[in-house]
Amino acid sequence: MEIRTEDITKKRIFIFLGIVFGILYIPWIVGILVPNFGSTVYAIISSPVVFMGTPALAVLITRKLTKDTISLNFSTKIFKNKKALLFSALIPSASIFLGTVLFFLIFPEDLDFQGRYISATYGTFGAPQNIELTIGSMLLMGLIVYVISAVAFPIWYIALGEDIGWQGYLLPLLCKKVSVKCAVIINGALWGLAHAPLIYYGMNYGKDYYGAPYTGILMMILVNIVLGIWMSYITLKTKNCMYAAIIHGSADIIGEVGTWISLSTKSSLLGPTPTGIIGLSFLIIGGVILFFKMPCDVE
Repeated sequence: MEIRTEDITKKRIFIFLGIVFGILYIPWIVGILVPNFGSTVYAIISSPVVFMGTPALAVLITRKLTKDTISLNFSTKIFKNKKALLFSALIPSASIFLGTVLFFLIFPEDLDFQGRYISATYGTFGAPQNIELTIGSMLLMGLIVYVISAVAFPIWYIALGEDIGWQGYLLPLLCKKVSVKCAVIINGALWGLAHAPLIYYGMNYGKDYYGAPYTGILMMILVNIVLGIWMSYITLKTKNCMYAAIIHGSADIIGEVGTWISLSTKSSLLGPTPTGIIGLSFLIIGGVILFFKMPCDVE
């Protein structure tokens, strides 16, 4: 019975990964082989329905094919554990905010006091064409977005498409095959590799940076390992990946603030967003602490 259980666990892991990487990588390979299809491929795989929905779809198909009836580590009853809710909604996004501040302390000349990115990107939504920002107004804007990120529950459920797959389903399977800490690292690395087609086409980092697109792909793997530690920690502690989705969703919102006020004269591998090493710095510190607090085994 034990051997059979190990075999079915391995089968579920490979089916899940085969579906996810098949859906994301096959179009990418086609786009590489036929460059004229590149923009179409990117439009398809970068769609939230496809990229964020694929892991959830993979869970459904894998469970169906392998007759998996084990309960998922998922519940919408997040208010029952207020401590976990506050941790997920407030602490990781605060770390991202501090990483953004650190970036501009190191590179103050990259601050855009005219808010040109905001005007160009959000002008059609009513953003003024002439903006005069100060250090104080930038900090206030960041704090407002920080509060919004903590309560933007629709974004949590959009992010859940990814997190129910990586954190809610694959992570517990990996924990059955390797140690918990090893499983967390592998899970984060695989999640990062799933982003490779998007990074190849310029998401997060653009195309004008040292070693593009390979350094961007490697950096995204690191980002997902670090963020994945935070998400895995709370998922394993609560047995509910909804808290991971809260971290993911709030991080996506607060992570944009640096872009809004940056002249983008520095390498995107540095920041100011959490996909750069400086923007990621406080998440790394917290991730190291949480990694050593990770449970040794999972029931």
